Amino acid sequence: MWIPYDIRASLKADSSKDTLRLSQADPRPRDFVVGFFLRNPVTQAWELDLVADEGSAELPAGPELPDAYLSLHPNQAGKLAEVIYRLPASSATEALELAHADMQRRMLRWLVEIGRGMAIAGWRVADMAHGARWRCTPFRPSAMQVNHAALSPLDADLAPVVELFQRARNAPDAASRLLAGFAVLVAALRHPAMAGSGAGALRVTQEMLVHAGALALADQLLDLSLPELVATLRPEHERLVGTDGVLLPVLDDLAGQRRLAVLANLADLSAHRLIVAEIRARQDSRAPAARPPVPELVKEG
Repeated sequence: MWIPYDIRASLKADSSKDTLRLSQADPRPRDFVVGFFLRNPVTQAWELDLVADEGSAELPAGPELPDAYLSLHPNQAGKLAEVIYRLPASSATEALELAHADMQRRMLRWLVEIGRGMAIAGWRVADMAHGARWRCTPFRPSAMQVNHAALSPLDADLAPVVELFQRARNAPDAASRLLAGFAVLVAALRHPAMAGSGAGALRVTQEMLVHAGALALADQLLDLSLPELVATLRPEHERLVGTDGVLLPVLDDLAGQRRLAVLANLADLSAHRLIVAEIRARQDSRAPAARPPVPELVKEG
């Protein structure tokens, strides 16, 4: 079962509806707290290879956020696990976007300084005036059972295409996932190994948009054929890879990252549907033909 991996979704409520409604209806600037959970992309542990001291003093965020402060919080091993911002804003969304922009560039500076991988694993937001809370953390699916005895190795000619899909599934960021998923979609239109994928019949459905988190883009994406979907995604692909084949830097704000994430999800999901259809078509073609029924002998009286 395909699931979306990107965390840049809408904030999930962590308080009662009435509390959230009061916060959302209040236009006044007030204090918010935004915490960012951090992740080591190599070990997948929710920590960075940075030492942090429990109870350390707040630090000013800097001139771009003059009234904001941040504090560094370690896990039990003493490694940095969460950065918490305290800042004024008029809404949870504004507070998150302001803090996220600062956190992203701050983390890039840390990355250069120590040369280690690091990423944001999730976040939480609190409106201190109303006690409203939201969070956004990765979905952790349950393990699935498969019949290993019935699963033979993948056909050799299909392996290069599925390796691209593997890159999409293993990608640590939306940009990499879109590039790999897009490559599978193009392969479905061109590669002989995908001749049975039903590429000509694929249509973007509402169910696919829901799974990809792209329902807000339904007016642009719903009912697209595969060639139309490829054409729609191509500008995003070209924004990530220049005409000379060199990766381009993409420093989107949080809203831009969300859009890129849902498009990457849709490319990834569509790639999965096409590959599964190809494998099923091959299985059907190899299934032994059903024998015609043997006519019964009628005894003469």
